[in-house]
Amino acid sequence: MKRPLVAVVSIYAAGLLLADFFHPPLLALFVASLTVLFAAFIVKRLRLRLIWPLLALVGWTNLASRTTIVSPHDLLRVIGNEAAIASVRGTLLERPDLKVYERDGEESERTLGRVRVNAAQLNGDWQPAFGTIIVTTPTTVSSNFFAGQPVEISGVIAPPPLPVAEGLFDYRHYLRRQGIYYQLKTSSPADWKLLSTNTSPPWGDRFLAWSKKTLTYGLPAQDEPLKLLWAMTLGWKTALTSEVAAPFMQSGTMHIFAISGLHIALIAGILVAILRVLQVPRLGCGFVIIPLLWFYTAATGWQPSAIRATIMMTIVITGWALKRPSNLINSLAAAAFIILLYDPQQLFQASFQLSFFVVLSIALLMPPLEKIRDRLLQTDPLLPPQLLPRWQRWLNPVLWVIATWFATSLAAWLGSWPLTAHYFHIFSPVTLLANLLIVPLASAALASNLGSLICGAWFPYATSLFNFSGWWWMKLMLAISHGI
Repeated sequence: MKRPLVAVVSIYAAGLLLADFFHPPLLALFVASLTVLFAAFIVKRLRLRLIWPLLALVGWTNLASRTTIVSPHDLLRVIGNEAAIASVRGTLLERPDLKVYERDGEESERTLGRVRVNAAQLNGDWQPAFGTIIVTTPTTVSSNFFAGQPVEISGVIAPPPLPVAEGLFDYRHYLRRQGIYYQLKTSSPADWKLLSTNTSPPWGDRFLAWSKKTLTYGLPAQDEPLKLLWAMTLGWKTALTSEVAAPFMQSGTMHIFAISGLHIALIAGILVAILRVLQVPRLGCGFVIIPLLWFYTAATGWQPSAIRATIMMTIVITGWALKRPSNLINSLAAAAFIILLYDPQQLFQASFQLSFFVVLSIALLMPPLEKIRDRLLQTDPLLPPQLLPRWQRWLNPVLWVIATWFATSLAAWLGSWPLTAHYFHIFSPVTLLANLLIVPLASAALASNLGSLICGAWFPYATSLFNFSGWWWMKLMLAISHGI
């Protein structure tokens, strides 16, 4: 079988779909899975046939075990469906993230954070309670709050709001796919209390602070292009106000601000090029690049899109380092299987579907598009290249690059537009042109920022040059996004 993991992940995903529609008792699913497993071990002649229903049952059981209420202290049993004044104790899962919104020309701030709850106070008494909630505050909170800290937060807890009209974004459904069923609204930062005296931020936060400072070196001011560079390179979302993000959303280029495949692939490519110039063997490249990619993913906050891209790039680089035959579709299926084993709910999230369908579309459509490109740009095979006119020798490589960019953009757009239309109600053919212009500029800006971070304080002149270069590329992206 040329791509064995495609069948594996397809059957497993079918089990996840069954789990989403049918909800038998969890015990019955475990019994059925173990029965098929023992039958596969005992009856050798049926082993190959039983592996497929076993995969579907594993997926079904995996998702059901994540969504079935088992503990009597589950938040769904403790709180119910009505809003209540409550205090919760738990652990911050991330540094609270400041969001800036603009409405009618006025800016407003809101801080969001995720907390894994271990106790709740509803009617004066503390009781055990388990689950994850999202906490919102109508302004910024102290910088002393960061991931891993025990906290106590008070406010009004309730299920997240429903969409204001049918067909609009369903915030409640979006959070439920992440295992979050409640939102705690606080009135001020005073409702947040630390239960620990440890105010030393983790290494990831320190790295991000150092990175922001390094990317600022040599620039005259912290203006909009610089803040967008922070957002694109470091995952700093505060800069993405509704007004700033709107042109990128409408042109279909908002994906450049998610730490995703573009970022991971570019970083991996640059590191491979540097190490190969230094004559590091493939295996050595793999040992260096893979940990660095995971370091970058961790430092930027373990964003789901970054994790997905890093898993897939890890598989691709491992095969390349070990000199194994590569197959992009099989590697894509392997990455999807690993992710869905760990978090089966991702199958139903728009970001997961867009990530994998875009890459799948590129893998399937690029070969025929490349054949068309080569046919259109083909010169006389009987004529030596030295006898071609000079203008043609100069122009052909440029046309080849432009045609490759266009083919990649077309393949990605064909894979993404059905999902974009379904989830975001956007159908934008201008995305083809926008990505043709924006993505190369974003790649240049990312490469400049990576050069700045590599040079850091030990080579300040190069750092300043890289920063000005990245700032200029972002300035061009802003102009193009507004023009389109």
